[in-house]
Amino acid sequence: MQEISLLNSVIGPVMRGPSSSHCAAPYMMAKVARELSCSDGEVLKQAIVRFDPRGSFAPVYQAQSSDENFTAGFAGAALTDADYRDILPRVMRGEGFLFSVEIIELENNNHPNRVDLELTVTDRNGTERIDLYAGASVGGGMYYIDAMNGEPVFLTGKTASVFVWGSDIGVRSDDIAAGLVENGNRLLCISVDPDHDRCEIALQALPDTKLIASLRDQDGIKDVRFAAASQYPVCATDDLFSTSDAVIAVAEQQGGSLAEAGLVLESRRLGLSRDATRALFRERCELMLRVVAEGFDAKPKDNVMRFLTLRARKVRDANLPAGLGGAVLQDAIAGALSAMERDSNRGLVCAAPTAGSAGVVPGALYGLIRHGIDLEGATDALQVMALVGAVFAARGTFAAECGGCSVETGASAAMAAAGVAQAFGGTPVQCFDAASMCLMNTLGLVCDPVGGDVEIPCHARNVAGVSHAFSSAMAVLAGFDAVLGYDELVDQTVKIGAMMHPDLRCTARGGCAATKTALRMVEAVTQAR
Repeated sequence: MQEISLLNSVIGPVMRGPSSSHCAAPYMMAKVARELSCSDGEVLKQAIVRFDPRGSFAPVYQAQSSDENFTAGFAGAALTDADYRDILPRVMRGEGFLFSVEIIELENNNHPNRVDLELTVTDRNGTERIDLYAGASVGGGMYYIDAMNGEPVFLTGKTASVFVWGSDIGVRSDDIAAGLVENGNRLLCISVDPDHDRCEIALQALPDTKLIASLRDQDGIKDVRFAAASQYPVCATDDLFSTSDAVIAVAEQQGGSLAEAGLVLESRRLGLSRDATRALFRERCELMLRVVAEGFDAKPKDNVMRFLTLRARKVRDANLPAGLGGAVLQDAIAGALSAMERDSNRGLVCAAPTAGSAGVVPGALYGLIRHGIDLEGATDALQVMALVGAVFAARGTFAAECGGCSVETGASAAMAAAGVAQAFGGTPVQCFDAASMCLMNTLGLVCDPVGGDVEIPCHARNVAGVSHAFSSAMAVLAGFDAVLGYDELVDQTVKIGAMMHPDLRCTARGGCAATKTALRMVEAVTQAR
């Protein structure tokens, strides 16, 4: 079973904050847990988030605003809410529910981004109840919740889920599911857990509240809980993206167009028409370009970065010496910086595939748009970027906590290189060759954010990533042969990441973060608080 979606997992999710692993996933996990615990009108009274001291959340959760995103999710806030960043301060002042973070050894600590959640809720009768959830953020905003009050589950937010507890649940599950489907809503899966008298019904969308209410009233039903999908619902779970050869074969069926292959495969994954899927890609492309524009328009007074100032507009408008770089590359670099500045200032951005690498793809698109490629061509390029990233995701991970920066800016550079090659007439094989060049040159790239903030060297890495993308596409279109296959290089990227010391994987304990200058900077800003 494969749930990877181009719009959800590769050029998404849309999010706030500097880290998709530490911001997007926490927001969605908290929101899902809140919906499940408050399904019958309960009111959230307290939320406790627990991190393991040896994990990656513990040292960076404040610097990377994990606490801010967990709190917003528990509050049921929308990403577009104007007061999104005010929620945590209000809660810490005692408004609404109680919120706290505990650093404690977790019973299950099989992933660096493991987290336990404890929610105390009050039901309609004033009775308190405690619900426990456990899960992990697995990179690029993707996550899973694998335990709910000690019962095994596997929630990824890729479907709407309705949990029903009751007698004879295995016998009744089909009828229960049938009663929840109406108005074109698609039933995706029914899972029965006889050990806990429970069934889970996965749907394209949540049923009408009246249908759920009527289900609660049925004899033998003990409890009903539900949560909406966190992203676009996944309606097909067949293997679509595991090898580049398979993807190229689909492109050949679509007249040799890798962009069309991406559209066809994502349409199948989401259960949408081709036109509806294309509209979503176009919207995502426009969003990325809007993020770049907003970054250029940012004012110094709005900057909350601890170490960097706003430089994107200055880079874009600089008069460089003749013959140095070129206008397309300069604009692409400036666009990448602009998106990262928006990202680090907690603006609405798109993980592509992560927040730490959120500048490379938008920067490349901005460079293309500024120099002759129209919106439709840029959208085609984005579909190719997403498709190449999906093969990476199918074989590996976007979590720097597992693979270092090679799975973030390395992967995003590979994606962007393929899209740039596509925009200038590259074949599917050339697109993957350009991506291969990027991966072979970023093997073993460490993730070492100074002070845990996604600023230094992250912004510089995005500059390098977008530059790498254009140079790789240029080399391949000029006749260079990458020789080593993309799939093999993804596999090696993952293997080398696993060999890296934990201090080099997003813990702010090694690399750039351990330099004397970095340590002095962190000490200075810490004392200034």
